[in-house]
Amino acid sequence: MAMNTAIYNNLIPTFEPKYTTKFAHKSSELRSVVKRIRKETQESPVYLLHFTNKKQSYVLGVKEASMKLEETLNVLADDSENALFSKRKAHSSDPEQVSAELLDSENEQLPSAFSIKVKQLANAQVNEGKVFYETGKGLDAGSYQFKVTVNDVGYDFQYNIRKDANHREVIDGLANFITKAKIGLVAEPYSPEENRIGMRIESLSLGTSNGYDSFTFEDKIAEGRGKGIVSYYGLDRIAVKPKNAIFDLNGAEKSSTENEFTLGNAVKVTLLRPSDTEAEVDYRPDSDLILEGVRDFVSNYNELVGHSVAYTRDTDIPSKLLREMSGLMAPYKNELESYGMTFDDDGFIELDEALAADAVVKGEMQEMFRADSPMVLRLRAKSESVKINPMEYIDKRIVSYPNTSKPPRGYSYISSLYSGLLFNSYC
Repeated sequence: MAMNTAIYNNLIPTFEPKYTTKFAHKSSELRSVVKRIRKETQESPVYLLHFTNKKQSYVLGVKEASMKLEETLNVLADDSENALFSKRKAHSSDPEQVSAELLDSENEQLPSAFSIKVKQLANAQVNEGKVFYETGKGLDAGSYQFKVTVNDVGYDFQYNIRKDANHREVIDGLANFITKAKIGLVAEPYSPEENRIGMRIESLSLGTSNGYDSFTFEDKIAEGRGKGIVSYYGLDRIAVKPKNAIFDLNGAEKSSTENEFTLGNAVKVTLLRPSDTEAEVDYRPDSDLILEGVRDFVSNYNELVGHSVAYTRDTDIPSKLLREMSGLMAPYKNELESYGMTFDDDGFIELDEALAADAVVKGEMQEMFRADSPMVLRLRAKSESVKINPMEYIDKRIVSYPNTSKPPRGYSYISSLYSGLLFNSYC
């Protein structure tokens, strides 16, 4: 019989899963799933089921949620070298003075913990020229040549002033001309008073590598000519001298042309402000990444609970799964609350991120989510049970029980309430 491909193609998107696992399964794990489904098929009673849309939505919903919850537990419980709880970050005891960032959290050659005291920050050189009335006129029309030296590299410029150009027009044009040359300077007009204008020039680089000025301006005046454009507008007037950063590293004085440097190709250190006290920099669990994993756990747990709460609301049938989850988590509620996870009346978890972050730093959260911790073992077992047989949690009538006096018969791929779910991307 010919297959109706139009119908097939129309149905495929309907059954496409919303959730796809991040983990690749081993063939042994898939065989184990098939065996569990086969055992469920062989030992389950025959049911009479009125499979409404709400029931279908609930069954697939709790199955997806249980798989996401199990995957989250796998991530949190992973104890390998690249596991979530193995991730570290640099921590500064005075983040307003010094910040530190690991360039590679998996680098085992990290420098030892160190102390820094910032004495002086590096700053750029700033020149501020003479101030004129915006509409005033000064230099004659013509071509003006000048030289700019930036970090010992010289650049020759020529700028043309048109007839009757006022100070605003000259300074605007000249500032744009210098900036667009991309020689490491930013020039712009500045107005210290209303209707007055001058030019402000700042180097893009901080500090000074040779102890001298970062940049200089000088006129190139032909013999017999009057004032040049540099001297007339005061482009060579230094308002702020360039300075290097000075700091103590483990008690030894150091200097840097920048306020940022790298230690051991592993830690980026940023100096933020001078201080009279030392800041200690060490390495701690990366609470931001770990909290993201904890948020995923809370979200996926709440998704599982949410399906049950909605199903109970829609059908007026008390949720068996909700009751089981409540009983499963009861022994751990006090401990979880101390780590920032409290339960509301419906069974949803609410996360206090400040308490959770504190538990991460103390190592308590890692203990809670160890692969062999009782809570993780029980949650994994329940997730496995739900994803293999979500039909257990909807109302149905038993027609007949299996005959336990004879060897079981049946296979996982026969028509049953469970086998079809195998192909919903999942087990």
